Amino acid sequence: MTADLDERLAAMSPAELELLESELRAALWQKRWNRWTPYPWQVPPDEIPTMGWWLQLGGRGTGKTDGCARYMVEHVNGPACDPRLRGGHRMAIVAPTQGDAVEACVNGPSGLRAHDPRVTLRTTAGGTFARWPTGAEAKLFGAHSPDDIERLRAGGNRCLVWMEEVAAQRRLKEAITHSEMGLRIGPNPHYIASTTPKPRTEIVELTQRADVVMTRGRTRDAVHLPQDMRDFLVRKYAGTRLEKQELDGDLLTDIEGALWKRARLDATRVGAAPPMVRIVVAIDPAAKGGDESDEMGIVVAGLGQAYIPDRNGYPRRHGYVLDDLSGRMSPEECMRKAAQAYHAWKADAVIAEVNNGGDWIGTTLRQIDKTVNYRTVTATRGKQTRAEPVAAVFDQLAAHIVTSLPELEEQLVTWVPSEDSPDRLDAMVWALTDLMLAPAGNLAAVA
Repeated sequence: MTADLDERLAAMSPAELELLESELRAALWQKRWNRWTPYPWQVPPDEIPTMGWWLQLGGRGTGKTDGCARYMVEHVNGPACDPRLRGGHRMAIVAPTQGDAVEACVNGPSGLRAHDPRVTLRTTAGGTFARWPTGAEAKLFGAHSPDDIERLRAGGNRCLVWMEEVAAQRRLKEAITHSEMGLRIGPNPHYIASTTPKPRTEIVELTQRADVVMTRGRTRDAVHLPQDMRDFLVRKYAGTRLEKQELDGDLLTDIEGALWKRARLDATRVGAAPPMVRIVVAIDPAAKGGDESDEMGIVVAGLGQAYIPDRNGYPRRHGYVLDDLSGRMSPEECMRKAAQAYHAWKADAVIAEVNNGGDWIGTTLRQIDKTVNYRTVTATRGKQTRAEPVAAVFDQLAAHIVTSLPELEEQLVTWVPSEDSPDRLDAMVWALTDLMLAPAGNLAAVA
């Protein structure tokens, strides 16, 4: 049988072999396509309003990316939005970073290529594109840096925009604004979006719009996940806010007892940083010298030059939270990031808490970069006592987050003093305390 097949293949012309390969690929794609069984929340609405949204809110492992990838492939294989275009469709995928768009939305196990193996990824002078044999394409964007937003501004016209992990996009408001400007191809241009819900202003506003159709999925109902994994997650986070947000896909609003309120963060938010007189990079290390299961808090903040009246009319220099570089990382990576931020922001110092085994910080930082001005702080008071004066500075309209720092903001509006404070929040508290509340040269006195 094999020999006969080899002979038949050898007798084929190049054109016949190419046709056979195309037919086999199409058959494989159709087999995969027919095998997919959606969750109820992955089934798109019958109609999405023009310029409206289909917003999938779901817990971890509920197939949000999978549902959006499936929808985009169906869209490509449906009626042309503009018959004048090769392939009939020009779409966009916007993710927290362009790398996220490549990894999760195209190449990942739930991405476009998992639903349609004919999709190819191409990078040209004009950008990075997912392309179909028909000529249809989706351009990939990030929403992290000002350069990402400029690329979106000049991103061209589209018939469909997929917003992946909406709540994790640092410059979400700008990403929505500029993608809307180009959403103008065809009779029904619209958005699809996938995210674990987080209490960001833009997400709350989307859920209140009449032209946004929402579906919700819970981790406990995601039967394609192994039962042991679902049981573990539910058991670990049962009864907590994380269960409601990360597993049940619920959108949480302000938490009773939290020191920061979202309305206050929005009221003090600024779009760009003014000239600074001082900038610091603050580190709140993970316990025990950098356990990568915990986050390292790294926050950059500055003190403005100008004296601006606060809420009480008192002229003072304001504090600005400039960047959040926190994450799970090794001690070496943490110090490398801190040193890079020190030079990039032309900071005056790197400051770090050394209470919980943080003595390793100075040694590691000096090994990586001896030119960094480094000093330590030691907490002699409780976290609530340290955090309350910083929260009060926001209430006095004298502290500001520059643009948007979603992960940090989520910690601010969800932390209550009775719980252990997270590392991003702690790093910000150290930074603003140093800049605005500590006696000059004597931070340890108030730590």
